[in-house]
Parts: sequence; C-alpha cells; structure tokens
Amino acid sequence: MLTDQLQRNDAVPLSFKASKEVITKATVLRHLIPGAQISLWVNASKVAVGDSLMQLSHDQWEPITFYSSKLNKSEKNWSTYDRELFALYSSVKKFRHMLEGRTFVIYTDQNPLIYAFHQNSEKCSPRQLRHLDFISQFSTDIRYTKDYDNTVADALSRIEIDKISPTVIDFKKPFNALIYNGDFDTRIELQKFCY
Repeated sequence: MLTDQLQRNDAVPLSFKASKEVITKATVLRHLIPGAQISLWVNASKVAVGDSLMQLSHDQWEPITFYSSKLNKSEKNWSTYDRELFALYSSVKKFRHMLEGRTFVIYTDQNPLIYAFHQNSEKCSPRQLRHLDFISQFSTDIRYTKDYDNTVADALSRIEIDKISPTVIDFKKPFNALIYNGDFDTRIELQKFCY
C-alpha cells in the first residue's frame, strides 16, 4: 500500500501548508468581460518583448493573457525605441481579436513612444510607419508608466530561454523539490522518497 511506503515527519504538514499557499497565490487568468476597461502593458529588453493584457474588474486590474517573444538577431540590434515600438506592434497583432472595436490604453516605460502619433512622419523609417499605422487602427492612446509599475511585462521581456527540454526523473532515487512561497529569499526544502 502506498501509505506504508511514505515516510511522514514533522515537515510534512508544514510543507503541505506551504504548497497550498503557493497555489492560492498563483496568478489566475480571467476571461475577457465584454464592456470592461482594458489596458495593454508592453515592454522590450535587448533579448525579448513581453506584454500583459489586463481588465478592470471590481476596481482591480486582472490579467487576461500574457505574451512574450524572443527577438531575432537583427531585432536585437534595433534601437530601444524601435524595440519598444515592435513590442507594442507585436502585442496588438497578437491580441487583435480581443482589442478590435474596444477602447483601450497602452502603457509603456518608453517615454518617447507617447509622442509617436504626434511626430512628423518624415522622421520615421518605413518600418516604424508600418508599425504605427497598424497600431493606430486599434488605439492611439499611449501612456507612460514607470518601470516598477510595469513589472509583469518587464519580467516577460527578460526571459532568455533558447529551448525547453524534458527532464528525466528517476523515481527510484530520492529527490529534493523546492517550493517558493512568493518570497525568493525563503524556500522550503522537501525530501520525497519514492520506491
């Protein structure tokens, strides 16, 4: 019987409680509510772009979806302004089906982008004009936000994953699992034995 094989000690109830807390604090994506105020939070780093689409429900911003995409070799060489504009463009393109026909605000930590639709088009490159033209079909309301208010999009734009490969687990040997309870300085180490 499986319960005979499990070793129970004083750490088990504590570990179980910590596991429940981690699960309850996990981010839950919400369904898009028709008529709810929505906003798009975008960011770009030197390696990727990221965004979060949020909606205002009961005076609280809730996530609808997230997006992150690694930049290719040439995109990594673009200026900060061009990478941020590309983040905005790719986000609107990705969530076009949720943004069409709705009024929404775009938040970015790239201050020059808030003036993008007010500048002389002769100063823009053809790529910038294409991106701005596409974005303008959905919204021209771009607002500045400080870095620390744009943490989700910022984190998503800094993901550096080249590939994901499965890890083979040998269930015949003991292994340690780390559970983070939201505070990266604190961890609870669990030891599990499988026979």
